[in-house]
Order: sequence, then structure tokens, then C-alpha cells
Amino acid sequence: MCSGDTNEAVQMLDILLEFFSNGAHWTRGRYHDGQGRYCLIGALHYLRRKHHVPSGPAVYFLQAALPRRTCGLVYFNDHRWRSFEELRAVIRRARAPALGEAERERAAAAVKRWLLAALKQEHTARLTGNEPPTSHTGPRAPGELALVDTERARSRQAA
Repeated sequence: MCSGDTNEAVQMLDILLEFFSNGAHWTRGRYHDGQGRYCLIGALHYLRRKHHVPSGPAVYFLQAALPRRTCGLVYFNDHRWRSFEELRAVIRRARAPALGEAERERAAAAVKRWLLAALKQEHTARLTGNEPPTSHTGPRAPGELALVDTERARSRQAA
């Protein structure tokens, strides 16, 4: 799943929580009742069209949040949930890993940008002949600086 997908999943799950906020818009047994109440799947379809946010990524996280041996979202909505609070709990359970995944993807994108900048800096230095005298060119990662200091201390102790 790409970062856009998890961001869209979080967005749709937030929209669902807001839409179903007090349970007045929730129904069972049909996608919608014609009076503004929707089952979970009906609400996903309705909100997808209304907000122009894909619902597929949210469905992935919702299905993962269901208890084991559940026959799917429709069955769970119509037969297993006894109250609106259970629906809200599943949406919140689905949101937690979606949000965590989005954070991991943002961090990975930041590392990728950093690495590409380091490579560009190294490439520019080679082209211009301004390479530093060390074997490592470009910026060092924060954890790498601590490792270099540790290695220097060990080599001094051994000498």
C-alpha cells in the first residue's frame, strides 16, 4: 500500500467517525433507508462520492480490525454489531494502524529525500572536483555520527 493510500484511509476513517458521530446516521439491513441513515458499506459509498476520497484503503483497514472468523463488513454490520458503539470501536481500531502506517511512510519518504540529496551533493562534488579528503562524502545520518565517534574512541584505546 502506498503512502497516498494510507493517507486516504485515515482521511476516510475520520470522515466515517464524523458521519456516524452519534449513531443517528447508522442503519442495518440495507445500504441506506432514504432518510439519511446508512450501513457501513453504504456510508463508505456515499462518503466516497461526496468527499471524492477512495474508500478501498479504508475497507482494507476496517476488515483487518474485525474480530477473527468474521464473514465481512456487511455481515458484521447487519448481524454481529449489537450497538453503534461497536461500529465506532471497529472504525477506531482500523484507524490506529492506518495512522501508524501513514507515519512510517512519511518517515521513509523523508529518509529517501535525505539520501537523494546526499547522492546529489556527492555527484556534484565529483563533477566539480571538490571532493572532501575523507572517504565519506555527503551529510552523515544522525545515528552514523554516534557510530563514527564510538569507532574513533575504540581505535584510540587500542593504540
